[in-house]
Amino acid sequence: MYQNYIQMESFDYIFIICCTIAVFSFLVLIIRAFIPKQMMFKSKEINIKRGKIIGSIIGIVVGIFIGYYLWVNYNLDFFQ
Repeated sequence: MYQNYIQMESFDYIFIICCTIAVFSFLVLIIRAFIPKQMMFKSKEINIKRGKIIGSIIGIVVGIFIGYYLWVNYNLDFFQ
């Protein structure tokens, strides 16, 4: 008996994780606008700078991987 199902590869799981990170990032950006500054924790300038660098690296890696995944699996031509 043949079962008709789609077998997921490891790239598919990584894609789902990257999309989840992207969705939560957008949720944080939206929710952050509604929280007053007095309720936020005070942070040192060096920690803010580290957070920006780490966040930028994660964002670039996630963005490149999502673009690569869409280009390979759906034959999207980004550079035409």
